[in-house]
Amino acid sequence: MKISMAFDLYGQLKKQLFPWQEECLDIWFHKQGKGIINVVTGAGKTFLALGAIARLENVLLVAHAPALKIKIVVPKVFLANQWVKSLQEDLAVANEDIGIYSGIHKDPPTRKYMIYVVNSARYTLSRHLLDDYHKGSSILLIADECHHYSSPENSRIFDFISQIPIKNQASHYYALGLSATPETPTFDEKLVPALGPEIFKYGFVDALNANIIASFAIFNLKLKFTSDEEQQYLDLSDKLIRTLAKLRHSCPFLKGLNKPRFFASLEQLAQKSENTDVAILARLVLLLSIKRKDLVHRAESRISCVRNLLTQLPASSKILIFSERIEVADTIYEELQLLFSGQVGRYHSKMNEWRRKDILRQYQDGQIRILVSCRALDEGLNVPATDIGIIVSSTSSNRQRIQRLGRILRHTGNKHTARLYYLYIASSNEEQDLLVDISHDLSGVIPILDLEYDQDSQTFIHPTYQVLADRVLAYTRRKSWNAEIIAEINRNLERGKLSCDWWLSEPDCRLKIQNSSSRSERNYWVSMRLLVQANLGRLADNVKIKRH
Repeated sequence: MKISMAFDLYGQLKKQLFPWQEECLDIWFHKQGKGIINVVTGAGKTFLALGAIARLENVLLVAHAPALKIKIVVPKVFLANQWVKSLQEDLAVANEDIGIYSGIHKDPPTRKYMIYVVNSARYTLSRHLLDDYHKGSSILLIADECHHYSSPENSRIFDFISQIPIKNQASHYYALGLSATPETPTFDEKLVPALGPEIFKYGFVDALNANIIASFAIFNLKLKFTSDEEQQYLDLSDKLIRTLAKLRHSCPFLKGLNKPRFFASLEQLAQKSENTDVAILARLVLLLSIKRKDLVHRAESRISCVRNLLTQLPASSKILIFSERIEVADTIYEELQLLFSGQVGRYHSKMNEWRRKDILRQYQDGQIRILVSCRALDEGLNVPATDIGIIVSSTSSNRQRIQRLGRILRHTGNKHTARLYYLYIASSNEEQDLLVDISHDLSGVIPILDLEYDQDSQTFIHPTYQVLADRVLAYTRRKSWNAEIIAEINRNLERGKLSCDWWLSEPDCRLKIQNSSSRSERNYWVSMRLLVQANLGRLADNVKIKRH
């Protein structure tokens, strides 16, 4: 009976909804078709929205309600194109029924499905939506990546809400907000009135347990400044602390503000304060903060670490590298081209659109396997078949980190554990845990590992791993194993240091050994099994390493 009902409700869809999506849509309809959905990247929020369209169409048809017009708002042009593809492939929408409203490309807003890029929607969406509403249409507004629309400028897209009577909002106006990180400082003020409250959350642990996103591991990788960088950082920090103390003395209200509101207030004081001394202090605090952040992002050890990390990762890996600075991304790209000629591409906002599309196509087609990017790849863009992400530098935004993790979590059909390496300078104000706000939820569910990189010796240090590795090597010596075999185990232990293979169960390791396609691969998994046994406190006597 449930299958029949699902087919009736969602018959237009070309794929089956996940159970969580059906549950979510049940709640959304119970809430009169309004609400914000907080869904981890890669779990299927776009397809959820298509399910909302299909089901709403059927409900309105049965109720003989006015025909539905769908307005979709996205933050970037490439997302508009992805929506067109999803509508056509997963909902069988005809091309002539879909319009895009962006920049110089503006289709007639009379089409049933209109996709707006927010920059073009600020002063037009409300008018277009109200035109359809006054003509008697039912309206569904889908706000993709809805956290973008809470700023003063972008929230103009919601100006229409005051002109739709409350009684009609329950029957003629529907709204769905989508985001992996919907919370903003003005969430209740800007988003909730137009989209409704957050009604459903589907996080990392939920998606992992349902096998919807790829299993993954986090490596928090500690770096150091050079001695010169360290001194510059200390000098800038000292000046910043003293200047900030003076500013807070004049503006005590700054003391209780969180970081986003604090910097927003600084900008306001710097530009508009009638007190000249306060404006000067605010500008100086901003300048010193920018200089210090720039020093952190450009630290020499980052490039050295990335270069050496890639030489130790599997040669078949598909790798995304994220940087905060275009100049740093370009330097990394040039260094990696020397090591992996013809295998590396770069993607950032200073490149023209045609070149960016071409590079992304090459990455998707497997012509290149390493892609160095800046923020242009942070959010929304579908980048499939990626094994490894490396965050070279990051802002303090937890949103940005979650979005970057989402780039590597889409299922590819391969049973592999995706890895994300997060580089941070230990003696700076950088966060030392990639997912600090949700690590407690993931602890014990996925590997969250702490490593160090020593730039002088160009080596990686993993204290917990090394204890187990030393235990394995001591065991081999006690057993008087051949020196050649011990050397082979040692090589494999070094190779495994930057992986999480030793987190597998012993039966999984045995299966890997049985299925190995080469002697080298077999020996590697035998070594990992020894590590697992060392971790469990029961090294076995019946493992055999084969000589090359």
